[in-house]
Amino acid sequence: MADGLLNKKIAFIIQARMQSTRLPGKIFMPLPFNSDVPLLGRIVNVLKTSKTNHTIIVATSSNPENDLLEVFCKEYEIACFRGSEDDVLSRFTTLLYNSDFDVVVRLTADNPFVDAELLDKALEEHLVSEADYSFTKGLPLGMNLEIISASAIQSLASKELNDQEKEHVTLYIRNSGLYSVNCIESFAKESYKSLRLTVDYPSDYLVASALLDLHLKTGIAIGSKLVDYCLEHHPWIFEANRNNFQKGNYTSLADEIQNVKPILEQLEFEKVLTLLASQLPKE
Repeated sequence: MADGLLNKKIAFIIQARMQSTRLPGKIFMPLPFNSDVPLLGRIVNVLKTSKTNHTIIVATSSNPENDLLEVFCKEYEIACFRGSEDDVLSRFTTLLYNSDFDVVVRLTADNPFVDAELLDKALEEHLVSEADYSFTKGLPLGMNLEIISASAIQSLASKELNDQEKEHVTLYIRNSGLYSVNCIESFAKESYKSLRLTVDYPSDYLVASALLDLHLKTGIAIGSKLVDYCLEHHPWIFEANRNNFQKGNYTSLADEIQNVKPILEQLEFEKVLTLLASQLPKE
């Protein structure tokens, strides 16, 4: 590992909350099924293996249902920060205020397949690029990473942002054109394109549980190596959640229509597709 990275102070900030519409309490569900380690615990355990000079922080809201997260953080000996429920960005800017962190890695509590080796490599690439913001592209959904300079995040406290930009921490940095952005595609594989490794639905949890069971039986590290092993020996596992819908950050009606079209095509809603086609601007 480059000396420059070892000299940087890294904050691994995990966005977490107990509320979930599709799968309530998912972050404390055992992973794999019948394990004594919860989903969030798997993320923390992997992050602890990073070779960087890091601090792990769970950033949650002050709502009473998230009191359980404070208990969890004490048990796992990591930091807990509580702030706004809806203004997620303010959790980041407030906890970074007067801190000495150089770099932030933004993570979410429903993505249990963090690859510690790829994380450290991505951090090195981020530092070499000298970008304000780096993101990986081409890993399975739920495994890509976001790395941001602490100063860039802190600068957002003085910006006039809309509600969407306050909810989605890196949205303004990525789209405003005011910050240098670096795309890391060195981990991408064609076989990863259709894979879904986030946990939003019961079927996502079953896929994650099957993969973590393989991890415990084979000893293969959580991350891309485990995914590759499963693709080679048990590819059918990934079929269980292939058709789940992933909500995105849509900025216009045309954007929403383009993203809903594949779902409607799959369900053969031809009349609805014809109607939506009339709403799209002519090329």
